[in-house]
Amino acid sequence: MGFVYGIDIGGTNIKLGIVDSGGGVVKEGMIPTGAEEGPRAVTARISKWFDSCKKNIPDIDRVGVGCAGLVDSKKGILFSSPNLPGWSNVELGKLFSEELNLPAIIDNDANCAAYGEFRLGAGKGVKHFICVTLGTGVGAGLIINGRLHRGFSGQAGEIGHTLIKVEGRLCGCGNRGCLEAYIGSSAIVERAKKMLEQESGNSLAGVEQLSVKDITKAAEDGNEIAIRTLEKTGWYFGIGLVNAVHIINPEVIAVGGGVSGAGDLILNPTRESFAEHVMNDIFLDVRIVTAQLGNKASFLGAAMLAFDHKQED
Repeated sequence: MGFVYGIDIGGTNIKLGIVDSGGGVVKEGMIPTGAEEGPRAVTARISKWFDSCKKNIPDIDRVGVGCAGLVDSKKGILFSSPNLPGWSNVELGKLFSEELNLPAIIDNDANCAAYGEFRLGAGKGVKHFICVTLGTGVGAGLIINGRLHRGFSGQAGEIGHTLIKVEGRLCGCGNRGCLEAYIGSSAIVERAKKMLEQESGNSLAGVEQLSVKDITKAAEDGNEIAIRTLEKTGWYFGIGLVNAVHIINPEVIAVGGGVSGAGDLILNPTRESFAEHVMNDIFLDVRIVTAQLGNKASFLGAAMLAFDHKQED
């Protein structure tokens, strides 16, 4: 049957798994990233983790790695990552191949998450599919005609940096009006805080270091400001999805990432906004659903890419 290593390198933690060809996870774990140690030291710690738990698991064929940032999957190079300071022009493919003594497949974490959902989750059996990751940033992976679509330079899927408002809010990328500036986690928290300034006595007002999780919990408990915050977020998200659907025309859009934990509190207003702004009812056939693989999506997708080991367009 064979097994592969699946790896998801995040800014805070690294998720790891040993995966079989059917997507079954034999071993899984998580270790701190420690990006300040540098890529080689981090790769060595990952190798040590696998060495500690691969006993009695034969036929490990290769390794798949997902990493946030600008990645050249063909050359195995991480050009830059906002979550990994100092990791610029890193030959991740070469590093992992040398450290683990296995062929290594490297890709952007959003592409890996999309491929995981396509092969094993919400996009299984679908040929035209978008998986959006909502969190600190907003990214997406695209499946077109059953193939992962990376684009000319490998950077397709940057839905968070599509423009939804000319001369709008400043985005972390330096542009104004990006979708991410309106629905990323920091934007959601800022939206709630502005609403709280206009209403005293709200239960959220006393929460220190307010988070999307806090807002979601309050909305579930009926807090009106929290509900309105998520509704406005969903309204903007729907506009962003209209732009994507008009170009890609997918069958299914799956939504994952930390913010997706709000579920229908965001997705119902997203669906309503989408229906309001879409060009024609023919586009309403798309299903907007919650992703199924949770925080395993990226390392599972990396593993599946390693198994399939084919360079996509």
